[in-house]
Amino acid sequence: MRDYLRVLWRRKFIVLACVIIAPAAAVALALRQPALYQSSAQVAVRTQDLSSVLSGIPDPSFAYIDPIRFNQTQIALARGRDVAAQVLERARVTNQAPEELIGATTITAAPDADVLTFSVTEQSPWLAQHLANAYAAEYTDFRSHYDTAAIAQALRDLNARITQLTYAGGPKSLASATELQKKVDQLQTAQSLETSNARVFQPAAGAVQVEPKPVRYGALGLGLGLVLGIGLAFLFEAFDTRVRSPDEIGERVGRPILTRVGGVPRRLQRSDQLVMLADPNGPQAEGYRLLRTNLEFVNLNIQARSILVTSALEQEGKSTTAANLAVALARAGRRVALVDLDLRRPYLDKFFGLQDRAGLTGVALRHVQLDQALGHIALRPKEGGMGAGVGHGNGRVRVEGVLEVLPAGPLPPDPGEFVGTSSVAEILHELSERFETVIIDAPPLLHVGDALTLASRVDAFMVVVRYRGARVGPLRELRRVLDTCPTPTLGVVLTGTDTKGEYGYGGGYHYQSSELREHERVR
Repeated sequence: MRDYLRVLWRRKFIVLACVIIAPAAAVALALRQPALYQSSAQVAVRTQDLSSVLSGIPDPSFAYIDPIRFNQTQIALARGRDVAAQVLERARVTNQAPEELIGATTITAAPDADVLTFSVTEQSPWLAQHLANAYAAEYTDFRSHYDTAAIAQALRDLNARITQLTYAGGPKSLASATELQKKVDQLQTAQSLETSNARVFQPAAGAVQVEPKPVRYGALGLGLGLVLGIGLAFLFEAFDTRVRSPDEIGERVGRPILTRVGGVPRRLQRSDQLVMLADPNGPQAEGYRLLRTNLEFVNLNIQARSILVTSALEQEGKSTTAANLAVALARAGRRVALVDLDLRRPYLDKFFGLQDRAGLTGVALRHVQLDQALGHIALRPKEGGMGAGVGHGNGRVRVEGVLEVLPAGPLPPDPGEFVGTSSVAEILHELSERFETVIIDAPPLLHVGDALTLASRVDAFMVVVRYRGARVGPLRELRRVLDTCPTPTLGVVLTGTDTKGEYGYGGGYHYQSSELREHERVR
């Protein structure tokens, strides 16, 4: 239920729009409809056991007449086209067809009484009342004619026979005529009784407006808008694969969030500079220092020396994260080797100005020794802040740490096969023996298999995910790959987040100027 409520709250503007627009549209539609008026007249109907009236012997079949069936039969007879035509003729309405009158008329039977209600709906209240009364009156006439038609025919036949017998003369003929006259008297009595089977007891008096009803339309629109809004909210949620919060990324990947780092400033992007080298005391470098600290905590049990940095897709900042993390570890006094094993799109050499190095491929092909391929990056202070210089310390400047970078070198024709060779494994093993920490930049996991090939060569994974633009599908696939891989995953680094000086779980962090920090350190 909390998940459903969270979806509704996230899509509250869709639900709110539907709840507002649907009733407003319904009311507007109702107000645009022409006014309709309805008038009703009521007719009492009944059935009679004429055989018992004439003979004095009750007919048992009348005791089993279904009143519902009887009333529905009367309604069907009243809605006949001939009856409707007679109604229009009685009411002297010439601009309407019988079918139109039938469509505008509703005939209903009372559930607890032998009463038929004739309701006519028209745009004119006077016309609705006039047609309702005409319909009720015409039905009573039709019912009288319908019920006495057989009796009237019998009377005509009997009267003709009596006339013939009377003209014939003779005692026998006169006696027969007398007997037939008795039957005529009985049929006349029955005919008079049948004419009272339907009677208008409540004529139409006035008309009420039945359309439009803005309040009813608005209530229906409100209910429809609510249902439509909720349905659209869940429909949009089903098709929207964006990640809503940084914590959701950790939940979907199933690994802890190590840190959140903001985007690289454009001035550094244009010159291929690292935050930890260009502005190591700035606010954007705090994320990488926090990453270094959290990495030491999660690595207590694993004690991983070689850590592979990868991502689900390209352009998520894995190379930048790997390079800045390596600098942060080196500044903490650790011996760090940074290896570029993204042989499809290598980039570490640009960060450190090592484009002319033979690199890892040169070592694997025995063209150079490992020491010759490594680029030695000495981290030393300079005027106006902290900077990076190439070469070892010469004793006249204080060296904070040494970072050695092994660039990719010339790209092989088949990088996927190359990373699985024994030469690469030997290079990684030698680096793990010589350095405390080896950071390896590898290609994305989901597009190529290089990172999974290297999984058996390293101690642990670290995954980089760009928060802006993260989608549920790649994260779900990333978790599946990590779950099937035997190499442990230390955690997730979120890049491209708007930290604004906030790290961890939202705690504020206030920065001092570099001059003030230098003053306090000297003091």
